[in-house]
Amino acid sequence: MPHFSNRPPSPDGERALPLRRTPPTGQLRAVITSPDLLGCNTHFFGGHTVPCETPECEACLKGIPWRWHGYLAAIQAQTHAHFIFEFTAQAGDTFREYFQLHGTLRGCIFQAERMHHRPNGRVILQVKPGDIAKLNIPKPPDLEACLRIIWHCPAKTHDHNSRKNGHEQIQLTTHEKLLANRIGNQTPTQKAPPSDEFLPTSKRT
Repeated sequence: MPHFSNRPPSPDGERALPLRRTPPTGQLRAVITSPDLLGCNTHFFGGHTVPCETPECEACLKGIPWRWHGYLAAIQAQTHAHFIFEFTAQAGDTFREYFQLHGTLRGCIFQAERMHHRPNGRVILQVKPGDIAKLNIPKPPDLEACLRIIWHCPAKTHDHNSRKNGHEQIQLTTHEKLLANRIGNQTPTQKAPPSDEFLPTSKRT
């Protein structure tokens, strides 16, 4: 039965933002709206990237290797479209260094492109701080809620309805818990670049 309402949903309410990755050709330039990134182990299973649902994960039981993916919300510079950016642990290292320098990812301007413009080429990621007051970016969405909608996972609650075989459907963590273990606890030594320039040396991820 349909559920009618006399109000449209809020722009960043309980709906999934589109998921984007670094394009095979060209560049993706955007401003981050999330204060921090979120990530979890994933599998490429059934033709899609899906979260690893340990300890009884179907993909794990079939021997499919897992891979960590990170996520953050951002606004595309050209279209001003709000989306979720998916990236690997190597790119997460760059965002983690930025977070350590500035205490937040919100307002970070990043540019991503693939090496040699190959579909599976490594990502070259450049970051710089933006002026939040001038950027006038919207409030960040609930990343975990958006990802649960994309992956058709139940909403996170504290009762048995959100659990499968006694464990949470997906384990989403902030970078300080999982990404730090994945990449290491290096302390960046390079200072942040001026706000009107990208880093002089591209970080290859």
